[in-house]
Amino acid sequence: MTTSSSTNDHSLCGDFTGATGLRVLHIVSGDSWAGAEVQAFTLFTHLQDVLDLHVLVMNEGELASRCRKAGIRTRVIDESTHSPGQLFSAVRQHLKAVKPDIVHTHRQKENVLGSLANLLSVRAKCVRTVHGAPEFSPTAKQKLQIALDTFCGRCLQNSVIGVSADLGRKLEQRFPKRKLHVIPNGIDPGEIREQLTLPDFIGDHPNHALQVGIVGRLVPVKRVDLFLEMAAILLRRRPESRWQFHVFGDGPLRESLQSQAASLGIEEHVRFHGHRSDVRSCIAALDAVVMPSDHEGLPMTALESLALGVPLVAHDVGGLRELLKARPEYLVADHAPGSYAATLIEVLERPGQPAALGADYLASTNAKRVFQLYQTLLSSPAVKWHWQEAD
Repeated sequence: MTTSSSTNDHSLCGDFTGATGLRVLHIVSGDSWAGAEVQAFTLFTHLQDVLDLHVLVMNEGELASRCRKAGIRTRVIDESTHSPGQLFSAVRQHLKAVKPDIVHTHRQKENVLGSLANLLSVRAKCVRTVHGAPEFSPTAKQKLQIALDTFCGRCLQNSVIGVSADLGRKLEQRFPKRKLHVIPNGIDPGEIREQLTLPDFIGDHPNHALQVGIVGRLVPVKRVDLFLEMAAILLRRRPESRWQFHVFGDGPLRESLQSQAASLGIEEHVRFHGHRSDVRSCIAALDAVVMPSDHEGLPMTALESLALGVPLVAHDVGGLRELLKARPEYLVADHAPGSYAATLIEVLERPGQPAALGADYLASTNAKRVFQLYQTLLSSPAVKWHWQEAD
């Protein structure tokens, strides 16, 4: 397993010798605007000016829309309107039309579809990014899908990228070490700050002094239930703090979580926002973000919180442990509501700066490492990577 070394913050330079000759096609689901899609889009925007980038999206939605607006060559093959055979045929024909040097896939279905279509068409070098560990106990059918996905990664793809060292170690159980590379997710703090606006909930609760939020899909692994139980504890223990709690995101558990808030008697102090396109502005307006997930790869929300200087209280697992290793007091080992409540109080009452975002987690660093992996796979001395110091 290869782990890239740390670099200083750099910006991409448009001067690439032979870069326009490197053609890369990314295949991504785009069925939601979640962590994998956010990270993929961030990578696209940092690579589009330095190579011939094409993006194939399997669903119409936020990702496809943003790619088009960014001027990225984008095609949607909507999986909802194609049978499996039609979908495979359409992807294969698109590969033959684009003739990429690299096919880069994201998520299980896209890994299988992309690597098999590539095998039966252009036979380009093939890469996957694994954005996180499975979020459920697989059924018998899902075990077969995982087995097929593993076969494709082991036999049909040249490299596997894990977004955290912890995830990389887990991937060693499925894939040869020689194929594994750890390339952490990255963001652009300056770009994030430029996009900030004042969210509408500011001023809605003038009597509330502390604003605490959780961001993510409302699915079991995110443990929003623990967040709500933590909220109830804080309202009992520290009523003078006049808490207001925010749940940003949507998903199948929304109704049951709202019922849980009512049964805890805290519904007046909890606002369920659903999906918001201005979630970064929402994070910036909070006093703290809590991330009690059962497990995580390297969530974009965590990177965004640190980039915005918002304290992040997180479960001591996976990529979160790596991200906050310099500030272990922000990590919660005892995965229980009371422990999150106690840690949050301690963090909010402690003077000083929150955890900072390291250079390993910058979008420019991520893009450089991905490009260098492409270069290694192609072993082409004609394609050179140039950097210039950021102004």
